[in-house]
Amino acid sequence: MEILINPVHTIIFVTSFVAIIISIMVLICYKKRWVYIIGPLTYFINLFIYNLFLHLTYVSHLGLLTFQQAEFWSGVVRLHSLFLFISYVIVQPLIRKRI
Repeated sequence: MEILINPVHTIIFVTSFVAIIISIMVLICYKKRWVYIIGPLTYFINLFIYNLFLHLTYVSHLGLLTFQQAEFWSGVVRLHSLFLFISYVIVQPLIRKRI
């Protein structure tokens, strides 16, 4: 199972943590447009927690996730990003028309 945790997961872990901090700063600075940051923020939180559990399970050997649970959660993270992308493609032209 050690093969599942490679340097890419560590980079994703750190980058998602930084993205959460940036998203919270944007949320605080642009309070009137908070709706636009909720989707990406939830995705970054989902991604961060997923990678945190991967590290705790396979690096620290805490056994929090089974292989099937980790694989299912990986699919949920990908599905979350797909929904965000689809909503961006649908909503963005509507926002541009309004301007």
